[in-house]
Amino acid sequence: MRHPGRFKLIAVVMLWFLSLTALQATTGVRELRATPDTRSAPDADYALHAATFGGGPVTLIDVHAGGGDWVRADPAKLPPFPRDAPVAGKVPLQWFYGAVAGWMPVPAGWRLQRAEIGMDGGTVYTYASPEGAAAGWITYTVIPACVGCMLDETNGLLPGAGERLASLSGSPESNLGQTNPVMSWQSRPDDCTALFRYRSGGLTVHAAVLSSVPISALDSQKGDLAVADVYAALPAAKAGAADYLLGHFRQAFPACHSPNGWSG
Repeated sequence: MRHPGRFKLIAVVMLWFLSLTALQATTGVRELRATPDTRSAPDADYALHAATFGGGPVTLIDVHAGGGDWVRADPAKLPPFPRDAPVAGKVPLQWFYGAVAGWMPVPAGWRLQRAEIGMDGGTVYTYASPEGAAAGWITYTVIPACVGCMLDETNGLLPGAGERLASLSGSPESNLGQTNPVMSWQSRPDDCTALFRYRSGGLTVHAAVLSSVPISALDSQKGDLAVADVYAALPAAKAGAADYLLGHFRQAFPACHSPNGWSG
């Protein structure tokens, strides 16, 4: 004689067990960025201004920051382009300038999707392909003050970040280099730099995560920690620009060489 209720109970228990197993399997795994969907409102959250700099066209970004005031780019006080920047190859680029992040190269025709500056200076700029972020996206992030935010950003990517985050906030620690999606390539030339690639949404994401000083310097108080990163999800036809984007960003935010953080 069959007992439907019993079979339902067994099914529920099995689903619970499988869910628990899946949860345990992902414990300690860092979730990497996927296609961004957050958008800022033009004119309300940010404003764009065309300008000429260094003999070429650039776009300046004003941002309605978390403190309620507009942070505006002054055309008369723009810093120079980084010297000895890597060659971009055959991929045409356009230049945006925004507070905190500075000069940001982006493939020609791409559009600003998000621009935010928080009260503590945490800054995010996201750009998307004209066909939408699913066809390509780039995110520039700089976190100069919020220690918890910096540790969360570097958890599982830079040495010591996960342990410090767990002790500071009780948040789960991600194992260094254990990510979802799995990285197809990774390099850590020093304690302040994580370079890696992975696949997401059919695109290859090229990433550089940088800290101004090692996370361990928080104990020695020998430097002010700041974090900056760039994630560039580019279609195959624009993959040649990835090295340029990351190389430029690493020049702008030199890892392990800024004991006082980075100037914004």
